[in-house]
Amino acid sequence: MAQVSELLDRFVELFNAGRYEEAEADFAPGGYSEEIGTGRRLTIKEATANARAWKDAFPDARGTITNKIVAGNKGAAEIVWRGTNRGSLMGNPATGRSVEVRAVVVIDTDGTKITRSSHYIDVAGMTAQLGGRAAAATA
Repeated sequence: MAQVSELLDRFVELFNAGRYEEAEADFAPGGYSEEIGTGRRLTIKEATANARAWKDAFPDARGTITNKIVAGNKGAAEIVWRGTNRGSLMGNPATGRSVEVRAVVVIDTDGTKITRSSHYIDVAGMTAQLGGRAAAATA
């Protein structure tokens, strides 16, 4: 049984490794994911497709957890995502630019599985680093 701290680690590690389906197993039945920076609420299958789309846009993307807080069945991790935009991103062509994006993921669990994951991403900062306007990333 995974503990909250381990689930936070796996959130990043499995994305880094491209093991998206394995990440699905960390969610409880009916669990869901929210991507706050883009305003999307996703089923687990949609979240897997979303992770693939981010990795397609940033093939070398890697996250690093810089801080974690765990309280009971909840946890939060500060993450720094780094990558180079080599693929289409939300309908915009690749820029070839590298970005460093700060984010926070907050998870609620039933003790062993994620029931809700909320990923707060600095979309405005990322878009500025890519040379565009923040509104373009959420369109």
